[in-house]
Amino acid sequence: MEQVLTRHQGELVALERRLVLRVRDVLTQSDGARADIERLASLVNEMDELFLLVVVGEYNSGKSTFINALLGDEVFAMGDLPTTRAISILRYGEAGPPEAIDAHVQLYHYPLEVLRDLDIVDTPGTNSIERMEEEITREFVPRADLVLFVTSLLQPLTASELDFLTHIREWGKKVVFVVNGIDRRNSDEQLDLVRDYLTREVSARLGASAPSLYFISALHALRGKLAARPGPSQASSATPTTDSRNEYAALERYVLETLRETERVRLKLLTPLGVLRHVLKSNVVALETRLAVVHEDAQVLRSIRDQLAAYSKEMRTDSERYLIEMRNVLYELERRGRSWFERTIRIGNAFFLRNKDAVENRFRAEVVREAPQEIEGVVHRMVDWTVQRNLRLWRTVFAELDAHTVRLRESGALAPHGDTEFEYNREELFARLREPVERRLGEFDTEREAREIVTSVKEAVMSAFGVNVLAIGLGGIFVAAFTTAALDFTGVLTATLFAIAGWLIIPARRRRLVQEFETKISKLNEDLAALLRTTFEEQLTRYERQLLEVLAPYERFLETERSKLESGLNALREAEREVAGLERRVLETFPEEQLATL
Repeated sequence: MEQVLTRHQGELVALERRLVLRVRDVLTQSDGARADIERLASLVNEMDELFLLVVVGEYNSGKSTFINALLGDEVFAMGDLPTTRAISILRYGEAGPPEAIDAHVQLYHYPLEVLRDLDIVDTPGTNSIERMEEEITREFVPRADLVLFVTSLLQPLTASELDFLTHIREWGKKVVFVVNGIDRRNSDEQLDLVRDYLTREVSARLGASAPSLYFISALHALRGKLAARPGPSQASSATPTTDSRNEYAALERYVLETLRETERVRLKLLTPLGVLRHVLKSNVVALETRLAVVHEDAQVLRSIRDQLAAYSKEMRTDSERYLIEMRNVLYELERRGRSWFERTIRIGNAFFLRNKDAVENRFRAEVVREAPQEIEGVVHRMVDWTVQRNLRLWRTVFAELDAHTVRLRESGALAPHGDTEFEYNREELFARLREPVERRLGEFDTEREAREIVTSVKEAVMSAFGVNVLAIGLGGIFVAAFTTAALDFTGVLTATLFAIAGWLIIPARRRRLVQEFETKISKLNEDLAALLRTTFEEQLTRYERQLLEVLAPYERFLETERSKLESGLNALREAEREVAGLERRVLETFPEEQLATL
């Protein structure tokens, strides 16, 4: 039988060990809770340790007295006040003073044969006024292979005990309930009432099947053993008692006999799986919560991107109205030009047309007029509109970030993540994200920015046309269209030639001048529109890039975080399936004794 147990146990322990190490690595990579990572690291070593029987309960419930009764000797101090102030581990060996393992753990030795196979642990009371004492007891529970929960007959299962039992259950521990103090009962009926009460409460409130209950008087059992000792240094296994309702003998038999066989192996194999189940459950929830957080925050950044896309689309669409305004200015210029040519390019004005300066001045005054200033006004309005809309975008983005931060703070989502390596601090993230937006708003000088853009437009016009059209007027571009040699009449024209010029040359030249003028206006219209579009697009692209440069680092961070969390979740969920499979194998290989498990 031992060979069968050893072979199966060795195989299962190896599988469990690999799974524990893999889960520990997954938690490390996904910034899991440091306490859980350390718990799993310790668990790897604990799997090679002796079976650990941990005795817990409120102070003055009789934990130390029960262990002394088991030993048949007064090893641990007993009394009405808290006597156990640290974790006390009892191990096989020669009796002597306790050895301090650390600040909160003491190691005792006693030559009891059962201690060759298991360690017994006495813990501080769970309802101690010293919170540190209860805390070290709570921290020791995950190491337990079996928990003996000692409660008092006179105050069975108090509120603090229920709270502590919930903590035990979270770690998947098997619990045997020990109701101590039956020597102080009023009647046997009281025992039955307490048994019914505990069975009902444990089953209903802790979700367990009918619990294993032992009603004992540890004090009577200890006194009986001490009285029956043959000598001052020898302990006897006899447990004389005259109380037929004292189930101490059955409890001792379970501890000394049952736990030396299959039950001990089964519970030892289930311990790391219970720890894994608890760690996996809490960390899956934590990673799911963090992933939801990342998705929520990424959605805010996507919302800002959507606003930027809508802004850019609207800007490109609405900018056309300024090009239409400019086109209308040029169309009106073209209309005045055609009319001016019809009135001016006539034979009767032949001598006037020979005066280049006079023609140019009249053309400027009657045709060009305020067109350059009107075009420049269009440019200024377009620039002002562009700058103001960009300012509004940055204000909208800042309001979005600020409102999201307020929502997070009000919902408590900015609270610390606790004992974790998770470096993603949402408040810090959005504070750092708002900072460049706020700085941009603080530096936003609309007048200066508009002047810079207008200057760049003028420079582009000068570069494109070789003359600063918006500053000195358009007349110079068009004068060459009609002050040409074709109208430069020289010499004394005879009446016949003059008549021919009036009837043939002038009208033909006028038509050609009008065509050339319309062509130049059309070309100017196209060139100015293309130039403004290009300049506007460059400016809009610069604005887009400024905002994207603010968002990009945080988008990359959130994407990295999302990928890490999703990978970690998938690995943890797969580990949960493996834990369930290993638990089935353990229970099939080492059938459970007829004792309840929380």
